[in-house]
Amino acid sequence: LEIGVQSTNEETVCEIRRKMNFSKVSEMVTRVKEIGGIHQHLDLIAGLPNENYESFGKSFDDVFALRPEQLQLGFLKVLKGSYMYENREAYGLVYRSEPPYEVLSTNWVSYDEMIRLKSIEQIVELYYNSHQYDKTLEAVLLEETSPFGFFEAMAADYRAHGYHMVNHSRKEK
Repeated sequence: LEIGVQSTNEETVCEIRRKMNFSKVSEMVTRVKEIGGIHQHLDLIAGLPNENYESFGKSFDDVFALRPEQLQLGFLKVLKGSYMYENREAYGLVYRSEPPYEVLSTNWVSYDEMIRLKSIEQIVELYYNSHQYDKTLEAVLLEETSPFGFFEAMAADYRAHGYHMVNHSRKEK
């Protein structure tokens, strides 16, 4: 079951012309989890209007608290003819001119912050979404106030040590 949360920031949700009651979404995700047997995949999108780096972190923590089987961090695409394309100047959207037309910065998120979010995405994929470290992550996260902060620090450490340049295959020795 894929649920495109996109953001829990009410200003952002309103600006992108969506209606969402995150409390209801949380309730439904929890009920589905209790039933069991249904893989839940929740998505967040970086680069949306009115969503700065800090509020994206809050959205991350809100969604992470639901412990979906997959937490996907996506990045806004600016497609010709879309609402985002029509408002690209007002939102300060800087995006790739080639497919997939991914946002590089906005009025709310700098290019450097977007690169940090990309690094966090890689760490989430490697450690959370792979389910190879579930018990370890749960134990470590008991000591953390913010899962986003934890993954952010881990991503920064990876970059500082050049680990982001290493293939993390289980077959590697």
